[in-house]
Amino acid sequence: MKLKNVRPMNFSGIPFALVVVAFFLIIILPRVISGEYWPLWILGWVILFASWGTGAEIEGDLIVLKYVFGKLKIRISLSEIEEITTLNKLQKGTIARYFKWEILLLVIFIAYALFDLITLPRGLLRGYYFGDIGIIVFGLFYISVFAVPFSKKWIIVIFTYSLIPLAIFMLYLKTGNIRADDVCVPISTAFLLTIALWEAYSVEYVVIRTPKKLYLLTTKSADEIIKALLKVAQNVQTA
Repeated sequence: MKLKNVRPMNFSGIPFALVVVAFFLIIILPRVISGEYWPLWILGWVILFASWGTGAEIEGDLIVLKYVFGKLKIRISLSEIEEITTLNKLQKGTIARYFKWEILLLVIFIAYALFDLITLPRGLLRGYYFGDIGIIVFGLFYISVFAVPFSKKWIIVIFTYSLIPLAIFMLYLKTGNIRADDVCVPISTAFLLTIALWEAYSVEYVVIRTPKKLYLLTTKSADEIIKALLKVAQNVQTA
């Protein structure tokens, strides 16, 4: 039975390992090697897309999470599930409480991008700075989404749009001026952050806890997941 509108996130196990590899190839490798790094950079994006969950379904007494374009399947026995939590419904519900390594990964890459931005000479073409500024801005955004309770979304909205003048300020520090054509920077940043905000808060986040691992799923309705799992569990017990 397919679970509609359910996608597992790449926050644990092999999918998270793929994220680490992808970030290394996309962010760090181009800055530490000379020559043609484009094939590896493209490979990094492919690996990142592959790490995203594509769906979930129930097979017998198993919930199956699909990754790597549906080729990698992680099976969780219903008997192993200790807890199912809908983070959006908790007064202090945060993703960071359950997935600290993911937050640490973002902190590491933000720190690296900040260091790289500081050490880059002033006066280079603006494109040299955009990559680092983008990593810093969107890294801070996702850390705030993961760390601030869902009950306080208004804090995230205010913080998110405060990142736009921060991006302009960082660009000014490295270039010494803001030109008329630089207006595309705040406009594009605002547009992308608005999309990211909508994606972050248009779904519910469900944590499945087993004795060994935690799994994070997004869904339009957490109640549908819980009802489906309870229904299957009852069928298994009566079988």
